[in-house]
Amino acid sequence: MNIAPNTVEAVSVVGPGRVALVSGGNRGIGLAVCEALARSGTRVYLGCRVPEEGAAAIARRGIAGATPLALQLTDPGSIEAAIARIAGESAGLDALVNNAGVSRGIRDAPGTEPMTKAREAFEVNFFGAWQLIQHALPLMRGRTGAHIVNVSSGHGCVAKVQGNNLGYRGSKAALNMLTLAFAHELAGTGIRINAMTPGWARTRLGGIGAPRTPEQGADTILWLLQGGGGHGGFYKDREPFPW
Repeated sequence: MNIAPNTVEAVSVVGPGRVALVSGGNRGIGLAVCEALARSGTRVYLGCRVPEEGAAAIARRGIAGATPLALQLTDPGSIEAAIARIAGESAGLDALVNNAGVSRGIRDAPGTEPMTKAREAFEVNFFGAWQLIQHALPLMRGRTGAHIVNVSSGHGCVAKVQGNNLGYRGSKAALNMLTLAFAHELAGTGIRINAMTPGWARTRLGGIGAPRTPEQGADTILWLLQGGGGHGGFYKDREPFPW
């Protein structure tokens, strides 16, 4: 399901003159997105809790055109400061990738999962992404084809509910609802928003046994930013995915 697909033009926001912010950009899928965007000439802000780790990742991979940016999604002040820095250094923001996420209750059943784990998942995966969108939108208005991509999960699909890790699953389902709500608000503004699931990738969250590389997990994100998809959709492997 797409929301008002004909009211927002799908154009690429990748290339010289474009500016992107990727949360959780210092490793895994986020780093793969940052590397690909930087190669295209996009100015990339690599958001991470510890900017020194971002700088180390940039040096290790030899990424030119990426800037480490302190960004702690559980700290509203950090979000405000990150957006203020982008506003001070760039003319605007073309792409926001809400990639940062946590999963704490992997083996916990709903009856025993500690609320501390569930709340942490919601603070980062849902509330953090929501606040980042709110603060980023003023920089995105008026930018041709500006695009927000929320990195969700198949575990947030209500058609595929399983019993464990409810905090994580619930936070990703909430992120999907957030995507749809903003799709309604942004229809006709020229700003697109979509959600995607990268599948099971070899990241710190996914583990070393996952079948996909971070680059494979990043592919649909990059496809969306290059003009693929519609507005208010949920995608996997460049195809619509059930909510």
